[in-house]
Amino acid sequence: MSSSPTRLSPADTAPVIAAVAEIADRAFGVAASIATTVERALAGRAAARRTDLAAVEPLVVPVLADLGQPVQGAGFVAAPGVLQDAEWWLEWFARDNDGRPQRLVTHSEPQAIGFYDYEHLPWFVVPRETGRPHVTGPYVDYLCTEEYTLTFTVPVLVEGRFCGVGGADVAVKNAEQALLPTLRASAHRIAVVNGFGRILSSNSGRHLCGDLLDGVAFDELPAGQRVGDLPLAVVALD
Repeated sequence: MSSSPTRLSPADTAPVIAAVAEIADRAFGVAASIATTVERALAGRAAARRTDLAAVEPLVVPVLADLGQPVQGAGFVAAPGVLQDAEWWLEWFARDNDGRPQRLVTHSEPQAIGFYDYEHLPWFVVPRETGRPHVTGPYVDYLCTEEYTLTFTVPVLVEGRFCGVGGADVAVKNAEQALLPTLRASAHRIAVVNGFGRILSSNSGRHLCGDLLDGVAFDELPAGQRVGDLPLAVVALD
């Protein structure tokens, strides 16, 4: 598969970009609220512990309980060594198969079978290295849902020190439900892709989520096709 160099007009892209931005704003809003809560909880704590993260759960659970919004998982992921009683830790909550918010249980010891090493994953690395929000995906989330997922993360900085990320997951199937009306209204075959040219959603039955489009030079796309500063854009398929 390959994408066309056709440049879409602002009228073609604006509705789709607005729909993507609305999803991103909702998810980043949750992630930022978590980050602020954790920053306050850890400020001035010389030896922070998992109990200091207690305020995350009552913040996140009502969000996940609202089935009318797209975020299906959210929480705080600690940088290694930040917590005294857990070298690695995810204070994370997600909907179960019945739609109920549940704490995510992971192996936090590197020696344990099934240990989840997140230190080198993009949703953790990019906010740590850039100090900026980031969206990762679509990718298959084998830890939580085994579904295509978008993960929105923001850095957590406590007195200038990077302490981890606040994050929110959006299932691609939920994102597609929000995007399809504007995609279908387009006069062109178009797709929303990430910075690697991987499709998030499209209005073509031949171009599915997860498919990789050849020839997408993301950095060369005009600003009118990109979703702000995020590694997401709208491209033509014909």
